[in-house]
Amino acid sequence: MKEKEMLGLLATKWGISAKDAAKFLDDFVTVFKDGLKANGEVTLNALGKFVCLEKPARTGRNPMTGETIQIAAKKVAKWKPNKKFKDEMFG
Repeated sequence: MKEKEMLGLLATKWGISAKDAAKFLDDFVTVFKDGLKANGEVTLNALGKFVCLEKPARTGRNPMTGETIQIAAKKVAKWKPNKKFKDEMFG
C-alpha cells in the first residue's frame, strides 16, 4: 500500500479530508522520528518496538574488484514486532 492509498482510507474511515489525514500523518512521523532520536526507541503497542542501533565500522569487500574497503559506522532503525502483531499477521 502506498501513502496516498493509506491517506484515502484514513480519510474515509475518520470522515475527514485527505488533507487533514495527510497533516496527521506528517505530524505522527515527525513525533515518531523525534522520539527515536531522543530516546533511542519508540514502542507502539499495536506494532512493537522501534529501536535505533549503532553499527560499528567494519571491513568489507568491493564485489566488482575484490578490493578491501572500510565501511563507516552508522546508525540504523530496527523494528521488533510484538507477539500480538506476529500472531495476528502470521498466525
